[in-house]
Amino acid sequence: MCVSESRSALFNRSAFFGVIAAVAAPLALAPQAIADAADAHYALPLPSGSLTPANAHAMRLAQRSPYVRSLYAKVEALARSIVADDLRTSVLAFLHNPAPNYAANAATPEKRRAIRDALAAAGFVKPEDPISGIFPPGTEPNSPTVLQPFWSTPGSVDGSHHAYPGGLATHEYFNASMSDAFAKNYDGHYFGGRPTVDRDTVIGASLYHDIMKTAVFQWRDDGSLLDELTIAETGAHHILSGAEAIVHGRTPRFVTALLSAHAAPSLGDEKHVVDWCRAAAIVADVDPVQYGLLKPDGSGFKLAEEPLLESFISNLSDHDYVLSVYAMHVVSDRLNVRYAQWQPPTTFKWYRAAVLSQTTAIALYDALTRNGASAFDGAVQHAEAQVNFT
Repeated sequence: MCVSESRSALFNRSAFFGVIAAVAAPLALAPQAIADAADAHYALPLPSGSLTPANAHAMRLAQRSPYVRSLYAKVEALARSIVADDLRTSVLAFLHNPAPNYAANAATPEKRRAIRDALAAAGFVKPEDPISGIFPPGTEPNSPTVLQPFWSTPGSVDGSHHAYPGGLATHEYFNASMSDAFAKNYDGHYFGGRPTVDRDTVIGASLYHDIMKTAVFQWRDDGSLLDELTIAETGAHHILSGAEAIVHGRTPRFVTALLSAHAAPSLGDEKHVVDWCRAAAIVADVDPVQYGLLKPDGSGFKLAEEPLLESFISNLSDHDYVLSVYAMHVVSDRLNVRYAQWQPPTTFKWYRAAVLSQTTAIALYDALTRNGASAFDGAVQHAEAQVNFT
C-alpha cells in the first residue's frame, strides 16, 4: 500500500491489532523452501529493453545489494508455491516483466483521453488531471524505454514507506507472508485446521496488488520519484493494479480481494472497494456489472457477492505502514543530518536510496531504538561501505 496523511482515515486499525499477536508467532517460522531459496547470488530478471537513466541507476543500486538479491529469491519462491498453474504463471510473469497490459489495450491518445474522461465523469479524478497519471512514462506505444524491474522499484511515494530500490519487493514479500500466516491462523482458529482460506488467492492478491508501482513510482534524475495521481481517493497504483488483474482475466473475487487491500469491504468502508472496482473497470475498459464485480443498488452499485474471507485477509496483510512509514521518517531525518555533515558526491535522495537498499529503514530504526545512536551509525557506515561512495 501507499499511504499519506489525507488517506489514513480510510483504514480501521482496532481490529488489526487484536489479530497481529496471533499472527506473529507462525510468521517467524518461514517455510524451509523459502529460507533455502535465499541466495545472495540469485539471478535477478533483467528488463527487456532500455531504462531511463534514473531507473537504470536505481537498478544498479539494487543489483549491488545482497539484501535485494536474497529478498527477491524469497519472493520468487513464495510465488512458485502458488498451486494453481494459471495464477502462478501470471504472478511470475509480472515479477519477471511488469509490462502493463491495461496500457497496451489503450494504445491511442484518443483512447487514453477517453479513459481519463470516463474516470472524471464518475468523479474519480479531476477533468484536468494528467493522462500520464494513468498511463505513466514507459507505457506509451513504441516507447523507447521500458518500466523498471519489480526488484528495483520503490515501495511508496517519495519519503514514505520502503521508498528505496528494492522497497516494493520488501513490502510485497512481507504482505504476502502475512497473508499466508493469516490464512493458516484463520484455518486453525475457526475451522479446526481444515484448509478453508484459499492460500493461492491471498498470496497472489498480495503480490499482484501493488505491481503497477513499477509504472507509478519511477525515479527522477535527482533521486526523487514521480508524483502519484489520486484515483477514487486512493493512490493510482492501486486502481491500475486492479485494472491489470481484470485485463488478465482474474476472477471477480480475486479482483475484489486485491482491491480490498486499502480498505476492508465492511463496516462502511465497502463503498471504497466498490468505487475502486468501478475505477479499475473503467481503466480496463470493461463493464463492472457484466464482469461480475458489482451489481446495481438503487442509483449506485454494491459488490456483486458478499466478500470472502480472502478479501479481509488481503486488507489485514497490508498494515505494516503503521511502522514502516514512521520508521522511514525517523531514519530519513537522521540520514539527512549525516549527509549534511559528510556531503558524499550524490544528491541526498540518491544517498538515502543507496543506503536503504542495503539495509532497509525498519532495520535502521530498530538499531536506533533498541541499541542507540552508535548502533545506528555503525549500521549506516556498513551500508555506505557496501555502496562505496568514495
